[in-house]
Amino acid sequence: MDPRIIRGPLTLPMLTIARFLTLLMLLALFGPGAIPGTRAATPQPPTDPILRHLGNQERLEPELPKIGMTNAFVTSASCQTCHPSEYASWRKTYHRTMTQQALPENVVGRFDGSTVLSGGLPYRVFREGDAFWADMPDPDVMMYIVQGGRKLAWDEVPRKRLPVVMTTGSHHYQTYWVASPRYDRLLQTLPLVYLIADDQWIPRENAFLRGPHDTERFITQWNHHCIRCHATGGNPGLEPTTGQLRSEVAELGISCEACHGPGVDHVRVHTASGALHRAEKPSAAADPTIVNPARLDSRRSSHVCGLCHGVHVMREDVAMEFAHHGPQFRPGDDLAEKFHLIQHPRAEPTPLRLEELRKNPGFFAERWWDDGSLLAGGREFTGLEASACYTRGTMSCLSCHRMHGSDPNDQLRKGMDGPAACTQCHGGAKYTTDLQQHTHHPLDSEGSHCLNCHMPHTTYALLSAIRSHQIQSPQVRSSARHGVPNACNLCHLDQTLAWTQQHLVQWYGQTPVPLTAEQTNTSAALLWLLKGHAAQRVVTAWHLGWKPAHQASGADWLAPFQAQLLADDYGVVRYVADHQLRKLPGFENHRGNFLSPTNRWAADVAAVRDRWKALTPKPSRRGAAVLIAENGQVEWETAARLWKERDQRPVTVSE
Repeated sequence: MDPRIIRGPLTLPMLTIARFLTLLMLLALFGPGAIPGTRAATPQPPTDPILRHLGNQERLEPELPKIGMTNAFVTSASCQTCHPSEYASWRKTYHRTMTQQALPENVVGRFDGSTVLSGGLPYRVFREGDAFWADMPDPDVMMYIVQGGRKLAWDEVPRKRLPVVMTTGSHHYQTYWVASPRYDRLLQTLPLVYLIADDQWIPRENAFLRGPHDTERFITQWNHHCIRCHATGGNPGLEPTTGQLRSEVAELGISCEACHGPGVDHVRVHTASGALHRAEKPSAAADPTIVNPARLDSRRSSHVCGLCHGVHVMREDVAMEFAHHGPQFRPGDDLAEKFHLIQHPRAEPTPLRLEELRKNPGFFAERWWDDGSLLAGGREFTGLEASACYTRGTMSCLSCHRMHGSDPNDQLRKGMDGPAACTQCHGGAKYTTDLQQHTHHPLDSEGSHCLNCHMPHTTYALLSAIRSHQIQSPQVRSSARHGVPNACNLCHLDQTLAWTQQHLVQWYGQTPVPLTAEQTNTSAALLWLLKGHAAQRVVTAWHLGWKPAHQASGADWLAPFQAQLLADDYGVVRYVADHQLRKLPGFENHRGNFLSPTNRWAADVAAVRDRWKALTPKPSRRGAAVLIAENGQVEWETAARLWKERDQRPVTVSE
């Protein structure tokens, strides 16, 4: 069986995981006895009618999930003595700091008394000594309401002063968790995000690409899902007799045993042999007591990463075991034996799989472009798994990435940010000494950079466009039929799809596809930017600030079109447009506010356009394709029409 293809209805595993998560939420919300077969503890008499289903017996001290050696995990502290260099390089990674206790050395947000509105409700963050706090609506009550409990106006939810006990993230932004007022080890979200580079608090709903009319609140509990990938050895700890959640982890963050597997046998054997407590040169022979992903075949080594960087759902028996006992997958296992690995139905468009697309359109739309190529970031394994380099070759995650001794920013092996990433397998002359024959671009240009063409920035995550890991060759078909941005037009921002198709037909013998009049006559980038849906707009907006695109198509003509996105109804699109605008000539000091009220948006657009007109009397690109007349005047009427016709489908990206 091809593990990339789900045989049978996708709806079965989807319902399985939904039922599992619902079970945990019921326990968190309603306590023991909410699930048949569990025994309820003696109920406390409620003192507040609002909380009659929750009880009002509050804990005196906040409690994190239990941290430490558990379930054969021995923690990274046990690895440090014998593997000091590996331990030191791991310590520098953002994997380690993915989840941390909210200690002064770990918290990057300004807990300075700021008040931030999320969902229209105020959240005040402050610090007292070494402790961090939030004055906020009672999260247990909020979750109860969201899950269908007694209806209550949001502004009537009682407020709590709660300790902030844990952080998630440390690279691009950081979010925070508070201890539930009532339930041991249950962590509720503080629905704020601190943008590190911007030194700014924002509501959590403005950190993700989702429909502007989506009123679902970001009210989540860490114990249900985050524990699986944002910690090592995470166990929700569902007790079968009481129904209590007794969550525990070996370590917060992603540590040694997340990739190498539980180390209890390794430590025991090497302690007995006397090897422990002295640094040794690694043996050339495989050690059966521990897993080294570098020694696994390309599939199994990639499965180690795919556990957290893929689209899949647990099989039902695995989900229930995970609820009670923690992770069932171990590095070296076949991921498909414990998870349903999911690819877009168009990867194999059989009638059954297309029926699954019809039944679950939202699930696929939140993760893939309409042609079936990957849209959501953080799902790199799923993209790799759909690539011929993986299915017909031996490419793995470790072909380009490594945890130890690499730049923590992308965990790339040395030299893997350039052509060497491809030429390690594609060593023929046309990919090396005669590269220009293959690329039809100058050797020293970005057009001869393999990754720009075969792994373009068409995936979205973390307020940015990032490289797709679904390795493909440039083609126009998906752009023409499904509106998927392609590598050529994301670099040549001033050219049309017809221009791109002409070159791909001439250079590579591709079969031409029918194009509309707009696709023939108007820049593809401008069509995506002004007329596309939110995912097209945000990916294109990022490229308007991309230096290789400026080199290929000029930069001085882009600002008036980028400015239009400052009035986009998606906060994320406004954020990306605002930040990439700063990379255009004359706007380096621009500082907009993507959270500004709606009535300010038109003024923001006008201010940028007025400045551009003053700075750029003769833009370098003119003509019908770029909507700029020969006299340097923008064809505002046409641009306004495209904007009015933009695709207003609601877009959510599940990154």
